[in-house]
Amino acid sequence: MFKKQILIFIILLSIFLISGCKKEDKKIRNFPEMVNELESYKVTGKLYSMFPTGTKESLITVYFQKPDKYRVEIDNSTNGDKQIILKNSNDVYVLLPSVNKSFKLRSGWPINSSYPYLLQSICKDYVNDENKIIVKEDSTTTVEMKSRMFENAEASTQKVIFNNETGYPQEVQVYDSQNNLISRFIYMNIEENIKLDQTLFLKNETMTSTFDTYSSIEYQREKTYPTYYPVNTQLKNEKTVVNGKERTHIMTYSGDVGYTIIEQEVIKQDQERTTFLDGDIYVLGDSVAIVNNNIITFFQSGMEYTVASTQVQHIELLKMAYSLIVYQEK
Repeated sequence: MFKKQILIFIILLSIFLISGCKKEDKKIRNFPEMVNELESYKVTGKLYSMFPTGTKESLITVYFQKPDKYRVEIDNSTNGDKQIILKNSNDVYVLLPSVNKSFKLRSGWPINSSYPYLLQSICKDYVNDENKIIVKEDSTTTVEMKSRMFENAEASTQKVIFNNETGYPQEVQVYDSQNNLISRFIYMNIEENIKLDQTLFLKNETMTSTFDTYSSIEYQREKTYPTYYPVNTQLKNEKTVVNGKERTHIMTYSGDVGYTIIEQEVIKQDQERTTFLDGDIYVLGDSVAIVNNNIITFFQSGMEYTVASTQVQHIELLKMAYSLIVYQEK
């Protein structure tokens, strides 16, 4: 009789465990549907960018309003600066409130690539990858799937670690085509269906309010040199062009491959300046990099950087760009 009771207990326990696993599996499988039903959300998390010259941590806050409004705030932990990616129903912008400047982009962001801080982007990659690898554990489920860092980049890999209880991601790890870990995004908090002030998604109102907050930041603008660059290359020529209070430094490198680095001082002005660019977006540490063909443009500490080459891969250009940031902060 006792053995029979033990057998019944084991069977019931097995049924319970199996049903529990199925419930957790269903939550992960239903993640795209769950996100699609959200009217709005707010995500806060920490992004760790890892390149040969160091690791940079930044705080990211995302606001989403259905159907297609996004606001991504990137906070600089070093000098308190902020950069903002803004998408409303009409346009995509990168805002630099500390110098009263903006980039207006002709871009497919955020549907054209993979962005670990956007729930919709993770959903898209989850649905599109029929060969994703799923590893289930007691409290988490890790999904390894294809990723694309930015438009026209080489295919890479991301590992999304889901919380089995909530069905939401708690960490996203991004690897390059050589399987090197280059970034981690840690989800700190997800708020669902919250009421958002719609001025969050208006460009002019955002620039006005944030300029008042961040325009007091003072930068020590100076020319920097990359500490990461292709082997067998050297500085061939450099010159400085002066335009009013702003200086532009142009450096040309040659050797096995050639590339150019342009560093332009950006002085804040009362009148907002807008630059029109084509390209995709990649968050480079605590800066928003705009990637277009063979050119990368980004802003850091009062300087607008351009790294360009037809002979160097995008990921190498990003590493070079990142080394300029790290060098400046040492």
